Amino acid sequence: MNIPFSAQITNKMPSGLITVDREGRITGHNPACERIFLETLVTSDLLRDLVRESQALQDLLDRCLKAGEVFTRVQFNVPTGSGVDKRIGINLSPITNPQGQVEGAICLLSDLTEIVELQNQIKLKENFAALGEMSASIAHEFKNSIATIVGYAQMSKTETDVNTLHNYAGEIHKESQALSNMVTDFLNFAKPVLPYMYEIDLVELLDSVIGDLKSRRPGRYDVQFHSSGKAIVLCDATLMRQSFINLLINATEALGEKGTISVTVEAPEERNHVRVVVQDTGHGIPEHLVSKIFFPFFTTKAHGTGLGLSLVQKIVLAHNGRIEVQSTEGAGTSFTITLPKI
Repeated sequence: MNIPFSAQITNKMPSGLITVDREGRITGHNPACERIFLETLVTSDLLRDLVRESQALQDLLDRCLKAGEVFTRVQFNVPTGSGVDKRIGINLSPITNPQGQVEGAICLLSDLTEIVELQNQIKLKENFAALGEMSASIAHEFKNSIATIVGYAQMSKTETDVNTLHNYAGEIHKESQALSNMVTDFLNFAKPVLPYMYEIDLVELLDSVIGDLKSRRPGRYDVQFHSSGKAIVLCDATLMRQSFINLLINATEALGEKGTISVTVEAPEERNHVRVVVQDTGHGIPEHLVSKIFFPFFTTKAHGTGLGLSLVQKIVLAHNGRIEVQSTEGAGTSFTITLPKI
């Protein structure tokens, strides 16, 4: 490709393009960069000075220039005169000579400000929607319990039989305890999750959890455990244990009197993550409800607060992981937890 044609392409590009030498000094840029960085580009000689996280960008640039590493979709904040930062995405690649030696780097930039703002607006709307559903669930549960308490209290005013009054008092106490448990569960759920991270083997942890489950909740179901070796991750063993217990208890309740629970740990060497799959052969979840199961206080059970799966998701996210669910009504459900591997 000849130089004029190459310059024509870069000048028309909507994305920014910057080249730097081995010291990280800017050696060239296209017009799109001027729209992204405004006057900052004129006053800056070094690439790192264009963003707020200058040291983080310099660290990536050093690795690119010294080791030839390539970085994609790394986001940084760009200061503006208005006081509101822009959000940019950077792709960083080395420039090599015919002998394969790194002589500099090329940086492609995209202004992600509007996209990030749109994502934040969508997330805010989703949070408000979830808050509305959660509030409605809490109000519904409180209304039912209070109606029961008021009903028995009113009947107690005209009741003279001691045994009947004792039964009424028992029902009032039961509903009051249910309300207290709900408030306690909600306060526990509302607390920030601050995991104490250290190396653990998920295979050993799950083996212990499954052993406890079998001794505490004996039943006519079969628990199968599959793993191909160690699965070492950084995590809070107490919190992760709680997550696995919640998933396994859910699975036993879905089975009823009999069925199979399968727990599989996958930690392939070529991957940078560990997957834990908890699968049951229970009644499954209706398709229209699957998207709601992680909402706080959402439950299809006659008992429980509906916070178990919400807490599991919260713990997994605090470990930089993710949790996914697949379910077929009448056939069973599987939860997959993915965590970064050491």
